[in-house]
Amino acid sequence: MTLLTEKLKAALWQAYGDVNSPAEWDGNIYGGGKLSQRFWEYHQAIELLDLTPDSVVLDIGGGSPITGAGFFTTVIAPYVKEVHVLDVNVGEGRSRLSNIIFHRNLGNYESLARLLKENPQITHIASVSVFEHIPDEIRRGMTKAINEFFKGYIFVTTLEYHPRNCYFEYQLTAKTLSELFIPLERFYPEKILQSPVRGESAYRQASLGRKVIRRLFPHWRWSKFDSIPLWYPLALRFKGTS
Repeated sequence: MTLLTEKLKAALWQAYGDVNSPAEWDGNIYGGGKLSQRFWEYHQAIELLDLTPDSVVLDIGGGSPITGAGFFTTVIAPYVKEVHVLDVNVGEGRSRLSNIIFHRNLGNYESLARLLKENPQITHIASVSVFEHIPDEIRRGMTKAINEFFKGYIFVTTLEYHPRNCYFEYQLTAKTLSELFIPLERFYPEKILQSPVRGESAYRQASLGRKVIRRLFPHWRWSKFDSIPLWYPLALRFKGTS
C-alpha cells in the first residue's frame, strides 16, 4: 500500500460527515454516517485504485444532483494529476479545483468511448455506486467502451448486489453482474470484496409482507428480519492484461 493511499484514506476520514464536504449517506445528507456503507465504498475505492501523484482518474457517475461536484472527486483531486468526471449531474460545487474536468453527459457507450478516445492519458477509472442505477443495455455498453478504449490498467467499481433477487430497479444480481462484465476481455477481476457494513436503505422489512413472513417462518419473531439485508455492496478491481 502506497503512502499516497494512506494520505487519501486520512483525507476521506476527515471529509466524510463534515458539513463543509457534503456527501450522500454521510449522516447529514440521507442516513448512514461516519462508518456507513458508502464510507466503506469510498475507502475501498481509494485502496483498490492504488493512486500515485501522476495518476489521471476518470470518475464515472461522480456528480450529484444534491451536492454538485462529486464528493469522491474533491477528496482525491488534490493528490493526483487530474480527475475527469462523467455525469450529467455535475456543477461547479463548493470546492472546485483546477485539475477537475467535468464532462456533463449521461454515461453510455458513445459518451464514454468519446471521452476515453479524447483523453488517452487516463490511467485509472472509478465508479462508486453507479451501475445499479443504470439499465442493463446501457451499462453493458459502458463496460464495452472501457474494454475498447481505456488505455490504463486499473478499473474499480462498487455496486449493490443480491445473487437472486432484484429489490429495486437495475440492482445487480448474479445474472446481470455476469452480463455487465462479460465485455471486459482485456481486463480480469483481480479483487472482489463484500462490505462488512450495510446501507440503511437495504432493510425494508415491510416490502416482504408480514403475513408472508409469518407463513413461511412461523417460529421466527418479526424482529429477526430487522438484521437481514435485501442487498449488499461489492467492490471489484479489474486489471488490464496488456
